[in-house]
Amino acid sequence: MKLQFISYDNIDIIKTNINSWVDNFKKDSSDWLQEEFNNTLFIDTKFPEVHDFGLDMSADKPFLTEPENVKRIYENLHFLSDSQASDERLWAGLCLGTFWNYVKYRWNIDKNCTVSNVLQHFFFDFGNRRSLTRNALARLWWIGRLTYDKNRSNPWELTEFVCENSDYIMHILERNTSNNPSIIRPFLGAVIEAREQGLSINTDVVGELAKYLNLLGGTYILDCLPEERIHDKILIKAIEICQTS
Repeated sequence: MKLQFISYDNIDIIKTNINSWVDNFKKDSSDWLQEEFNNTLFIDTKFPEVHDFGLDMSADKPFLTEPENVKRIYENLHFLSDSQASDERLWAGLCLGTFWNYVKYRWNIDKNCTVSNVLQHFFFDFGNRRSLTRNALARLWWIGRLTYDKNRSNPWELTEFVCENSDYIMHILERNTSNNPSIIRPFLGAVIEAREQGLSINTDVVGELAKYLNLLGGTYILDCLPEERIHDKILIKAIEICQTS
């Protein structure tokens, strides 16, 4: 598989015409868009070719495929740097090309083919941090980047926990403190440990803990704080929240 991207100029043209083109995103492929650009829409990247792979589209509820698809995207594209994986051109190229049908499946484009839905999931339509978890493919890569932990007996344990609920992804990965695996891993590890201790962990508790992590970021330089200290502070806070709720 050759990775391809779309230039910023072409992305701007698509976004400018999105109101008149939006219904075309229900089609089975992006051939119509290629025709609009006289077959010059996609540009080859300088990355080496990667092994051909597909994404899971087998579940009636598309969110249930999230953990498996995080694994597939991150394992196959793990060589990307954080900067490269923050580039709208790459993800737009993959969304409009190889993974067109996955984006449609995951975000129910045929039944919800609105301008907002198309812009969010095929392109970047927010600030950079939020866009990375809303674009259909950048989302998968960044969940993997921030949660994969090779030091665990199950390296995907944190990934699987985050993918239990879409609110966990929103609470944990869309915050300013969420760009460093050395912060997210101990945070998630503490939440999982709290649950293993019998505490009732739900989306409200995770949201409160994410806010607390943000507050810690105003007191400490979290990037320099040992992972053990982050873990312990979050675990203590989880116990406090659950005992008082």
